[in-house]
Amino acid sequence: MKAKLALLPALLVALLATKPASAQITMGDLTKQQQDSIIFAFPRCTPGTVYMKDGSIAKNRLNYNYYEPQVLFINDKPTSPEDTLRRLDDLNSVMLIEIGDRAFVPVMGVSLGEIIWDNRNISLVMTKKVNIEEKKVGAYGTGGSTSSIQSVSSFTGASGVSGSGNYTGKTTFTTVNYDFASNAELTTDIRLFLMQGTKLLPVSKKNLAKMFPKAADYIKKYIDEQKPDLENPEDVINLVNLANAQ
Repeated sequence: MKAKLALLPALLVALLATKPASAQITMGDLTKQQQDSIIFAFPRCTPGTVYMKDGSIAKNRLNYNYYEPQVLFINDKPTSPEDTLRRLDDLNSVMLIEIGDRAFVPVMGVSLGEIIWDNRNISLVMTKKVNIEEKKVGAYGTGGSTSSIQSVSSFTGASGVSGSGNYTGKTTFTTVNYDFASNAELTTDIRLFLMQGTKLLPVSKKNLAKMFPKAADYIKKYIDEQKPDLENPEDVINLVNLANAQ
C-alpha cells in the first residue's frame, strides 16, 4: 500500500516546507478555496473505508480536519441540517482509514497521521496540525491572541448516497465551515513518525538507525555529513529511500 502527498498550491507547499515559527501567512492572504485546502485533507467528503481493530469494515464519504483534528463523515439520514456531517470519536478502535488514494492511521488515539512512504515493512507517517490565531493588542500595548473563529455554520459534503456498511459507532455532531478574521495568522505543526506494525517512533537519527539496522552506519554517516532536516517530509523521504536501497 502506498499513499501520496496531496497536491497543494505553491504557496501552501512553501508553508509546509517551513517550520511553524517562520510562516508569515494570514488568512486574508488566501482565498476561501486555499483556506479549505489547508484545513481539510480533501476539498469535499470523499469515498473511503474505515478498518476497525475488531476486523469490521465501514464505508462512507470521509474527510479529515487538520485545524480541529477529527475524522468527518456524511450522515445519509440526518435529523436536521446540522446533522449532515458527523465526527468519528473512537479512533482507538480504528486500525486504518483509506480516503481516496491516501491512507491514514491513528496517532496516540487523538489524531490521524498520513502514510507518506511505505515499503510494506516500515512506513513513514506524517501528522499535520493547522493553527490559526487572530493577533490582538492588549491593554497598555501588550500583545495577546485569541481564537480567530468569528462564527460557525453548517458544512455539507458532495451530494449522493454512500455505499453499504456506513459507520454507525460512537459519533458526535459537528459543523465545520469557518469564518476566520482576515488578520488571523496561520501556522502548521508537522511531525514525522516511523511505523512498524502498530509501533510508532518519532523520526530521529537513533530511531532511523533502529528501524533500518542493515543501513544503520550509512544513515548515521549521511545525517552527520548531509545534515538533512528530520522535520522536513521531503528530506526524510529521500533518506529512507536511500536507506531502504542499502
